[in-house]
Amino acid sequence: MRRKPMKSYLEILKPYAATPPAEQPPRVMPQDQSGRWGIENAARVALGAVLEAGEWHGELTPYAEYLITFITPERNHPAGPDALILNGTALAVMGYLAGDGHPDAAIWRVVGCARLATEAHRRRADIQDRVLTACIAAVTGAASAADAPILADLLTLDERMNGRLIDQSRAERLEVTEAEYPGHLSVMLTPAEVGAHMRARAWQSAARNPEYLLNNDLDEALAACDNLVALRAHMHVRHQFGRDVEWHMRLFDDIESTVGLNSHRWIRDMAGAWVASSDTRLPEAAARHIRSWYNACPMPNHKQPSGPWRTLETGNRMCNQWLDVFGWFGQTEPFNAELHALYARSRYDHMRYLTAYCGGPNNWYQVESSGIAVAALLSPELKNWETYLSIAMRRLEWINRFAYYDDGFQFELTPGYHMYPTYSMFNVVRVARARGVALPEEFVRLMEKAHEMYLYAAQPDRTLPRLNDNGPGIVDGTAHLRDAGEMFGRDDLLWGGTHGSAGREPDHASHAWPSAGYYCQRSGWDERARYLFFDAAPWGASHQHEDKLTFVLHAYGRTLLGDPSIYSYAKTELTHYFRSSRSHNVVMIDGMGQARRARPESMFSTEGRVEWASCDAFDFVSGEYLEGWAPDTFADWAAGRPDTSVDNAFTHRRAVWFVKSDYWVVFDLITGDGVHALEQLFHVPPFADGSGSIVPGDVSAAPDAILSNDAGRANIAIVPVDRDGLNADAFRGETSPARGWYSMGGELPSWEASFSAERTLPARMDAVLWPSPAGTITVPEVERLHVDARTTALRVWCGDIDDTFIVCEDDAGKVTVGEIEFDGRALLLRRGRGEGAFGVTVRSASIDGRAISVESR
Repeated sequence: MRRKPMKSYLEILKPYAATPPAEQPPRVMPQDQSGRWGIENAARVALGAVLEAGEWHGELTPYAEYLITFITPERNHPAGPDALILNGTALAVMGYLAGDGHPDAAIWRVVGCARLATEAHRRRADIQDRVLTACIAAVTGAASAADAPILADLLTLDERMNGRLIDQSRAERLEVTEAEYPGHLSVMLTPAEVGAHMRARAWQSAARNPEYLLNNDLDEALAACDNLVALRAHMHVRHQFGRDVEWHMRLFDDIESTVGLNSHRWIRDMAGAWVASSDTRLPEAAARHIRSWYNACPMPNHKQPSGPWRTLETGNRMCNQWLDVFGWFGQTEPFNAELHALYARSRYDHMRYLTAYCGGPNNWYQVESSGIAVAALLSPELKNWETYLSIAMRRLEWINRFAYYDDGFQFELTPGYHMYPTYSMFNVVRVARARGVALPEEFVRLMEKAHEMYLYAAQPDRTLPRLNDNGPGIVDGTAHLRDAGEMFGRDDLLWGGTHGSAGREPDHASHAWPSAGYYCQRSGWDERARYLFFDAAPWGASHQHEDKLTFVLHAYGRTLLGDPSIYSYAKTELTHYFRSSRSHNVVMIDGMGQARRARPESMFSTEGRVEWASCDAFDFVSGEYLEGWAPDTFADWAAGRPDTSVDNAFTHRRAVWFVKSDYWVVFDLITGDGVHALEQLFHVPPFADGSGSIVPGDVSAAPDAILSNDAGRANIAIVPVDRDGLNADAFRGETSPARGWYSMGGELPSWEASFSAERTLPARMDAVLWPSPAGTITVPEVERLHVDARTTALRVWCGDIDDTFIVCEDDAGKVTVGEIEFDGRALLLRRGRGEGAFGVTVRSASIDGRAISVESR
């Protein structure tokens, strides 16, 4: 029977088409989804261009390249309801229309069909859905007119929606078979020759990560040989499998167990252990696990929200895990030609799947795009490898325009979630250099800038502060610093990455990320340095906690006040606790915590002023919380009930003054009207006691001081300035409600201490934070000199230290405190050790009427 012309099948799409503009699509998608180049409107314009042309011509190419690249909108800028179904339809139609007239036509066709099929699955193939039925009719008709392959899922949908059996001989899949793979290559190889060719590529080993970036835990790796697998995606648990790994297993209904299993970090760790031990059991087991996964987890045609083909793990396998599994094991006997051929085919599958589907506009998108880029760079034999690399780099250009602040901090504002995508993208740079492929200079510069966080945010023990959803493990950027220092020729990064044995010490210690809103106060670079990391940042793009103005304090080799972070994403009472204000070093009002979750703008910006001043004598930072307060109960959170009672009647302004190199003073000003219950929280982390146990230690709480008292370790004294009517409490390991927990390898009891009082607002809660080295516990003397809504003044003395502080609000004007007259933001008058006067925005200062010289910042 004579086929109808393709154009006749496309007429049904006219109601969904728009008049094409004179200009071509932009290189990257704009933020505004309501504009011409938002996802849905771009698809409508492309359909209009197709209908106007009636046949293939080269001017349609930019439309297809734009549609295949961009299918994820920015957060808070949702795409239209028919965006993905029209995108897939337009892309598939252009693939069929182009036929042999464009080298990427088959990619457009299969990716477009896959997106259309996924949306049809999501819409349950509803035959009353006019957009859906029109799109499926147009695409299946175009495929028939071209006598071309079509995704199997669309043929099945056609049968279901039209109630007739149709010819399935043209069915194709996203997955490429062993027999089909050589047809996608630019080199002449039979299926039997593919593996040997791939195994012989010398540069593949040069693309792997250096040995010092690998985990070399031999016992854990050998356990994995016997199917005892360690899972480390927001949990630290092990699971003993039977004769084979159950790749679709989900432990205790926690999606992160499937994530840990299918990202294959534990297989990569086997490579690290092999490099250190040469134990031949490791490559044998790793090869078995790779084959098992490949055979048990065929690539689906439509998008999977969980399981082995969740897009985040799909990208991670390519850019991070298999890169080193094959890079290090690649020349061992178990990694034979057959396994290298499997790797080549699976690399291609990963590229096609990740081109078809993306996650959200966050670290997922960065890792997924990096997975495409690395897989493409590792596949120069493919005819279209440069097409896939171009898609990946355009996506990375788009996401990185807003995913990093100007100062290099990733916009989820979580050190672990900064490291994950940054490391993934850095591997793109690594593999490109091994291949000799040039990347955009802006992208390479960003990767260099992003690594500076590991240097300047590092605690004196070289680990990173565990903010937000950082997870239960230690995040150590040292090896990544060394890697970046060597890659970019940065002596300061190399110094940080080698603990000072190579390179050059940074020219400053305290550091600010003013765009991100993070500030680090540091006495120096030695392991016993005094350090405080202050959070004046927005809520974050994801993985957020209600914790603005919290801080982490590390001194004399120990984290003395910390951030409990999070253990898992399961909807438990402790997960809720870890994300709430109560688990952070912040202030609560009438039992209410911060409520930025009710304000979408808080993801990317924050209200209130931030001040930062740093010099050899002191660091001063101040931030404000102005974004509302609300009850935050586990029951409401678990039920998904929205916050309906955000109270904007209160504000919190916190200043932290670091007197180098001894101690800190925290100045808390809470504003509002009436009498309210105020609570100032402090979290003392547990620690490893040397016997393999993690213990909470000893903490006492009284109105005159909160003290840690752990023999042989550094300790801290938290001394309040105003003690009248003050209560002090300390909780450890309590539930219903949760109080006193920490995520450190597990969900562990720890000390949550607090000062609380009924106060008439505005009110002050000032406190001195005094760390002591092991063997001593020092409690300074503190005296209130003056306090009102505009000014706070106090004296701190201990041994040869005798310091007077005056901190003023904007409207304070000239103030008098005893014999001191001061006009400015803040003043430190030192009469003992380090005698002198230091200040912030000082306009004038005098003692007994005589002007004094102040070192002002």
